[in-house]
Amino acid sequence: MRAPVGIVEIEALYGDPHGFMRDDGTPSPIWEMRMVKVELPGALPLGWKRSALVRTARVNQAIASELERVLSALRTGGVWDHCSTYDGGYCWRSKRGVGELSIHAYGGAVDFNAATNQLGTRGDMWPGIVEVFEGHGWDWGGRWRRPDPMHFQFAKGY
Repeated sequence: MRAPVGIVEIEALYGDPHGFMRDDGTPSPIWEMRMVKVELPGALPLGWKRSALVRTARVNQAIASELERVLSALRTGGVWDHCSTYDGGYCWRSKRGVGELSIHAYGGAVDFNAATNQLGTRGDMWPGIVEVFEGHGWDWGGRWRRPDPMHFQFAKGY
């Protein structure tokens, strides 16, 4: 599968979450039913609560198999050990500093190693992690004009 490019293709793949937004701005449970758990190759601490171990990432069902392929490649390539924390997948929220929904709200992104890969910095994301994600068609936030090196998304142009 090719990653969607632009909002029209993104909403064709993931669905349009705006149609599932309740009056109070929260998502309808019907939207959240599109999100599934994908098993991680090994447990990771949560970035914001390191005492909690995470064994799954929650993403839109439309890309579950894409994420499984990437995670498998990270494991078999010996790169998984360079993922030190899991910092999020599906999350109903806007982009930081912008009013539009984040690709996380579509269930189309995952974050790793946030403590050393903050928004607006070059970070220190292990190059092998980037290589695996990009090799599977994912976009890495570390290459953006406003870098977000913790962020990987299965979408381009958004």
